[in-house]
Amino acid sequence: MAGSCEACRASITVTQKRIKCTHCLRLYHSECVNYAHDSTISRSQWKCPSCVAGQRKGDNSNTPVRDTLKPAKETLQVNVPKGGVAISLPVSPPVIRETPTTSMDTVGIEATLGSITAGHTTPMSDNTTILSQIENLLDDKLNLLKKDVVKELKGSLMTEIRKELKGMLAKYDQLELSHTKLQNDHESLKTSFETLLKQSSENKNRIDELQGQINKQQQWARMSNLEIVGLPETTNESPIDLVIKIAKFAEVSLQPTHIESAHRVQPMHRGGGRPKPIVVKLQTRMLKDQIIAGLRKSKGISTRDLGLSGPAQRFFVNEHLTPENKQLLSAAKSRAKEKAYKYIWVRNCNIFLRKNEVSPVVTIGSKRDLQKII
Repeated sequence: MAGSCEACRASITVTQKRIKCTHCLRLYHSECVNYAHDSTISRSQWKCPSCVAGQRKGDNSNTPVRDTLKPAKETLQVNVPKGGVAISLPVSPPVIRETPTTSMDTVGIEATLGSITAGHTTPMSDNTTILSQIENLLDDKLNLLKKDVVKELKGSLMTEIRKELKGMLAKYDQLELSHTKLQNDHESLKTSFETLLKQSSENKNRIDELQGQINKQQQWARMSNLEIVGLPETTNESPIDLVIKIAKFAEVSLQPTHIESAHRVQPMHRGGGRPKPIVVKLQTRMLKDQIIAGLRKSKGISTRDLGLSGPAQRFFVNEHLTPENKQLLSAAKSRAKEKAYKYIWVRNCNIFLRKNEVSPVVTIGSKRDLQKII
């Protein structure tokens, strides 16, 4: 649209002839001001009737705008019964102005309004029909516009969705590759871990076996040894003389030449105020066994039995066990106490248990054997 006509106040479309006043610059339909191309006044000199009326006083009866703006007089004939008087009522045609529309196609609306305003012949009773036609036409145009907007919006959204989906698929493919790589690495690490675990278990068993062999060798080297625990220390004492006295109490004839060594040693876990144990190495294992057997018959020994001064104190003469076997003996005693075992003893550096007088003997040679105590 180029604007609106100052005469009829209707919109001027691009297909309609129009002219602009050179004085006030207002637009008019060429038909509204009766301007033709063959007019004697050129467009560059033409002035609208309002500007002409303002400059010159005189007869303005030939002003085209006034002729155009004067509505055509119509009469409404009212028929009356015979003998009555016929009445003619003047009826002014409705003046309908077109409402400016948006940039959508308005040819249909302008055509409808043009048909209404061209001859000014539409009666007032048809206003409802005309408005209904205009409303239907506007609905059709708005529906088309809505469809175009929805179609464009849908296309734009689908383009963005495809773009985002393409990016997501690319990231998914990358993640899938990373996941596959991590899964392969995991399987490889799992296999390596299982291999190492198997090797570790085998190495542990091998180490336990080697430790057991070492412990047996160490224990074998102590098979002829005695360990005297709890014997009080005195000044200028002679461990060899003490061992001979202990053997005499056990009714074993022992000479100094039968003793290879006898001395006190530092214990692994020394308690406060407890004397150091005496380790005795005899020439033969038979002498060791005879001394231990004789002490068992006498139900133990004390410092008074050796002629030592002071109050009588019990002490113990045992086989000389390795540190590992000592720990094993301690664990066996604790478990035997829980399971109500009545007897536990050591012979030839081996640990034996019996629950009662008629139960079988249980031999403990390693930590795994502790499960036998039930």
